[in-house]
Amino acid sequence: MADTSLLTLDSSLKQHDSKVSSGGIVRAYSHDTGSGPVLCLVHGYPQSAYMWRHVVPLLKEKHTLYIPELPGYGLSSLPPKSDKRTVGNLIIEGLRSVFVDRKVIWIGHDRGGRIGHRIVVDNKVEHNIIAAMFLDIVPTTEQWKAFANPAASVAYFHWPLLASPAAVQTIKQIGGYKWTKANFVRSQGSNSKGVSKFQENDAVEHYSRIFDKDETIEGSCADYAAGAFEDVEEQKKDQKEGRKVELPLMAVYSASNLGRMHDVDAVWPEWVSGKSELRCVGIPDGYGHYLPEECPEKVAELIEEWVGKYGTSQ
Repeated sequence: MADTSLLTLDSSLKQHDSKVSSGGIVRAYSHDTGSGPVLCLVHGYPQSAYMWRHVVPLLKEKHTLYIPELPGYGLSSLPPKSDKRTVGNLIIEGLRSVFVDRKVIWIGHDRGGRIGHRIVVDNKVEHNIIAAMFLDIVPTTEQWKAFANPAASVAYFHWPLLASPAAVQTIKQIGGYKWTKANFVRSQGSNSKGVSKFQENDAVEHYSRIFDKDETIEGSCADYAAGAFEDVEEQKKDQKEGRKVELPLMAVYSASNLGRMHDVDAVWPEWVSGKSELRCVGIPDGYGHYLPEECPEKVAELIEEWVGKYGTSQ
C-alpha cells in the first residue's frame, strides 16, 4: 500500500513534484478554488499527507489546499539539514511554485505544527502567512521539560530514542514496518469510533510501508535529532530575545493525550505575543493524538471557523 496516496483516493487533486533550492523535490497535492488563502496542511510523525484524507473532502469545495509530504519522510527528498527552519522554508518554496502570491494559513499536526511554529515566529514577509493552527503540540522546549515527569518520559519515550545516535540502527533492526505499527497501537485514542476512522483506507499499512524504507527511517530520525538540538537552541533564543508568535493562532489538542501531560491552555500564552488572538481548544471524548483522522469533522469545523475569521486578513 506504500504507493497509495491522497491522489489515489481523490483524483480531483493535483500532484506536484516541485524542484526546490536544495536540489531535491517537494511532493505535494493541491486543490485550487481560485481565490482565498491557501490552507497548507502539514503532517507529522510517523505519517504522510495521507493523514488529511478525511479532512480534504470536507474543505476542498470552499478552500484552496496545499498538502505537502514532509522532506525526509520518504516521498519528498531528504533535506540538506533537518532543522525546522530549513524544512519549513523548503515547504514554502514548494507552495510558492504552485501558488505564487496567495496568502497562507499554516495548519500543522505534530511535526508539521513544530515546523509551522518555527516559520510563524520567523514571520518572513514573503511567506505571507496570515494565521496558523497547530494540532496536538506544545512548543518543543516545553515538551522536553515534561520529561522530568516519569509518566511523560514513558509516554513520549520515542523523543530521546529517535534523537539518539543509535536510533537508525535500532529501528532498522526492529524493522521500520513493525516499529511503525507498534507506535500506532500505543498512541491511538480510546474512542472506538475515532480508532475505526483512523484505520480506514488501510492507513496503518500505508504508513508502515513508507516507514520501512531506509531513507524514511534516516530522515525522520534526523528530524528528531534536530528537535533535540538546533530547534531547542533556536527556541531558547526566541524566548530570551522576545520573539513570539504574532499571528492569530489556534492550538487544538487531544484532552486525553496532550492535555493529560500538559496544561496546554497555560503553556501557549507564554509563546504568543498577545498582539493577536490565541485560542486553545481541547478535544474531549477520548479522541487521541491523530485528530485529523480520528475526528475529522471536528477538525474541519475548527479550520472553517479560523479561516472564516482570519482568511480575509490584509
